[in-house]
This record gives sequence, C-alpha cells and structure tokens, in this order.
Amino acid sequence: MIFKWNSCIITVKIKKNYMDALMHEVRRMVKKLVPGGKLFLIILFIPSFVFSQEFGFKIHSSMRSPGTIYLRDVNKIFRISSSIDAVYVFRTSDEAKMYLNTLHDDKIPRISYQIGSIRIYVHELKSVNYYMNNSPLGSIGDIKSINNLVFTYANNSSWNSRSGVVGKLTKIGDTKITYWTASGYTEKGQYRGKIKSVGNKLFMYEMWTSYGEKIGIVGNLIKVGSIKINYFETDYDKGFQGNLKSIGDLKFSYFNETYNNKKANIVGKFKEQTGQDPRIIIYPFTPY
Repeated sequence: MIFKWNSCIITVKIKKNYMDALMHEVRRMVKKLVPGGKLFLIILFIPSFVFSQEFGFKIHSSMRSPGTIYLRDVNKIFRISSSIDAVYVFRTSDEAKMYLNTLHDDKIPRISYQIGSIRIYVHELKSVNYYMNNSPLGSIGDIKSINNLVFTYANNSSWNSRSGVVGKLTKIGDTKITYWTASGYTEKGQYRGKIKSVGNKLFMYEMWTSYGEKIGIVGNLIKVGSIKINYFETDYDKGFQGNLKSIGDLKFSYFNETYNNKKANIVGKFKEQTGQDPRIIIYPFTPY
C-alpha cells in the first residue's frame, strides 16, 4: 500500500491477517510519523492474504469429519476424501486460487486421465508418455508424464505392500506425496496407508485410546498443514460427542442437553458456525 500524507509518500509492507486490524495499525503508525494533517489512502494492490487460502473444507453432513478437503499446492488443487480423488492442474496459481474460492465447475480443466484411483485434470494435451520397463518409479504401462507433468508411483516394497499403497502416486510434477506405512501404532490408530503428506502439508490422525475408540474419533484427521482439527470429547458433550468442534479458528456448536432442547428433540443438532480464519474456506454444507 502507498499512503499520501500532504506531500509525504509512505510505503508500507503489509503482513497482517485481518484488514480492520491492519488499517487501525497503519493509521496509528502514520499519525506518529506525521502529526496532524489529513490522510489520503490509495490502495494499489490487494494484500496477498486476501486470496492466500490453501485449504477448503466441504464438511460431511454428519458433522463427524471434515469431509472433503481441497488443498492447493501452487497451481494444483488436490481433492481429498479418505484418499486423493482428483487433482486439478491449472495454468497458473491464480487460476487455482480462484477455483479454490468458488469450486465452480466451469473452472475445472476439461481434459482428464484416470491414473490409478486418481483423476488428473489438465487444460491441454500435448503429449503422454508411459513407463516402458519396470523401475522403482513406476511399472511398465503406467503413465509417466502428461505434457511436462511427471508421475511416480509407490513401489512394491514390503512396507508399501502391507500398507496397501503399492501403485499409488508418490509425485505429481513437483509435488511429493507420502503415506503412513509404519506398522503398530498406525494400525491401531486406523491410519496405516493413509496420506502422510502432500507437498509440505503434513496429515496427522487421532491415535488409539480406549476413550477415543469409545466416542469414535480414532483415525480421524486432527491436523493438516498448520490447520488443527478438534472434536468434542467430554462426557458433558451429550448428543454431539465425537462431532467437529473446530477447524482452525472456526468453531462449531450444537444444542446442549437441556429440558427444552430434549422436549424439542434437538439435542446434538448443529447450531452455528462462528469465528474467522483467513487460511481456510468452509463451503456451504447441510448438516443433519
């Protein structure tokens, strides 16, 4: 942003998360620098955080899980449920950001290829190459690249085989994909074979505890990248124990067990979503 105060031009680098707080801080700073006078504000660009979201959540109607996650990695959008369902490869990161904000179908690239269990969408098709021999990166007949987008696959090592990830994509262009393949705690936690990371975004899951098993949250996603996901866990949360409590700074609430709520048969039903988090988008959803 550039601020003009009388004959003074002041350039400010913006790193705040919220516009209101940012404007308050800037005005306070400028008044210290130049007492008196009238402030003329010229906004020459929109701060990057306005369109800096990297995650979108389409919450499951049961409110028991985040449902479908849309994760942006530069110009690619990954659509993830229990695994990666689709990858949309856009021409630019701005196009990817626009799609993440709207999920408009007309923005999706029109050419698609099925690669294992994942559907890859691209804007144009110039070339397709295949692995001609078995290798640690892919098996004979697997698609090696579409245009300049190279694919690699999980090999048939014993760890991959026992985790059920043999043949799954481990790299799409510059984006690496890893899976939880260790034995023991991941098996008890019900997340062996699930996604461990996409690019630099780590996926964490609820480990096994007897209480977690009782309320049904073992194996649930509890963190993706910097976004923490919490669930209602106490005995006071009757009717919505195990339901989503928060995603990042967004919070969810439900109707408590009261006499009137019990009479109306609404105990545990979704009540409201509150809070703001510039890192994520919650798409419209219909809880039941």
